[in-house]
Amino acid sequence: MERAHPTQTKRQRQAAATKRKIYNAGVKAINEKGYDAVSVEDITTAAHVAKGSFYTHFKSKEDLVFSTLAYSDEIYQQAYDQVQELAFLPQVTQFVRLTYMEYEKRGKGIIRAMVSNYFSQSGWDFYGKDRILLQCLAHIIGKGKADGLLDPEIPTDAYVETLLSSMVGVEVLWCFDQQDQSLADMMERTVRTVARGMIR
Repeated sequence: MERAHPTQTKRQRQAAATKRKIYNAGVKAINEKGYDAVSVEDITTAAHVAKGSFYTHFKSKEDLVFSTLAYSDEIYQQAYDQVQELAFLPQVTQFVRLTYMEYEKRGKGIIRAMVSNYFSQSGWDFYGKDRILLQCLAHIIGKGKADGLLDPEIPTDAYVETLLSSMVGVEVLWCFDQQDQSLADMMERTVRTVARGMIR
């Protein structure tokens, strides 16, 4: 979630570490017991912090769940930094493989919690243009256009929406998959097929 920054004070670094500790305890509890069965007190007990510390960092249990988006954006940025020099097709497939290998480690419980709470959180902009995920996808599409593989007449946002729709769909399907498939494998297969279909 919060990446350490050289200009942070000691207190800010400690606060970020405490927030991450509470988040990690929440993810573990939700994966083990299910979202509805976990209370804020369960999370703070597991994190070995006072209940008041939870509300210093999170407005609610739902807020903790959706803090996953900020943590995910760190992963997306790190993955993009590793693949940005690749050609379009290997770039987009390696991007999703790297990110979803990390994503998968968090477990299905936290992703289920996000999916089940999407429609009850009217104030959240889950896929706004400030999301690093969308920015990375736009850069990848830009690479495809620069290489002459993608139609320059089709807006970048339209291509991004197509990829994003596929990715969100795979996340949801993985949550309910009974075969214990790898999320990274499912995501790579799907995105490769979609990206090939984009190439003119």
